[in-house]
Amino acid sequence: MSDNFFPVRAVHPVRSKVVEQNRYTLYRNDLRKDFANSCGYCGDDDLRVDRIAFHIDHFAPKRRFPDLELDYNNLVYSCRFCNVSKSDHWIGEDASKANDGERGFIDPCSEDYEAHLRREPYGRIVGETPLGRYIVRRLKLNLLRHELLWQARRARNLRDEVHKLKEKLNDDGKRHTSAYLNLAEHFITLTLAIEDYELRANNK
Repeated sequence: MSDNFFPVRAVHPVRSKVVEQNRYTLYRNDLRKDFANSCGYCGDDDLRVDRIAFHIDHFAPKRRFPDLELDYNNLVYSCRFCNVSKSDHWIGEDASKANDGERGFIDPCSEDYEAHLRREPYGRIVGETPLGRYIVRRLKLNLLRHELLWQARRARNLRDEVHKLKEKLNDDGKRHTSAYLNLAEHFITLTLAIEDYELRANNK
């Protein structure tokens, strides 16, 4: 990945071995853990949204492949935006063939996922390949919300660093640090406002 671009997700999800269940909805907690509390497709996290708004997606759609309904390796922790956009779309009749190289999907747990998609410096998700561009269009990964929520997460992480710096400056006790303290306070206030947007956006 170029220094000018970023991975789509903060953490690459890996499905673990889990106890078999008789309803796929019972896998929710396992999926949430394996997918690091984030949508497998776009990387939006569920930490500032009612978790009920996150869905369990059947990678190979259960309506077309009912025998995979309870297969944990076919399940994806997904935000409602990606899940609704994906719906029951599948390019063929073979559950094991997710794409033809230009159309279709890539299992979010596959090592190939990030090779076809990337984030631009301001958070927009774009396709690197014809298949990546197909996925972006089909899942609507270029929605502004994905970009803004990614920026909000980065700002939140940076705010944690600014808090540490502010404490260090306070401990310094020198008058020349007052301008830096004011700047840090301004940044913290700004990121709190961005976080307020994130909360409201996730609940719409």
